[in-house]
Amino acid sequence: MINGIKCVHLATSYPVEIPLNYKEMQLAMDNGDNCNSSWDIMCDMVKERTGIEIQDQLELQTIIVGGKERPLH
Repeated sequence: MINGIKCVHLATSYPVEIPLNYKEMQLAMDNGDNCNSSWDIMCDMVKERTGIEIQDQLELQTIIVGGKERPLH
């Protein structure tokens, strides 16, 4: 995966990898004043595109940017 996030499903403890498109990555990487809103929008976009619900379902682990993995928080 080149760009995306790695998570763990809270109920099952299964690992989940979610590739992110360009716009989703922009929103995920937002560090500005509206970063919480950007994250919410990104989660909604991922749910609409993939059916995967991030909020309240997945524990975030890492983000992958350009193929390089780093801590998400």
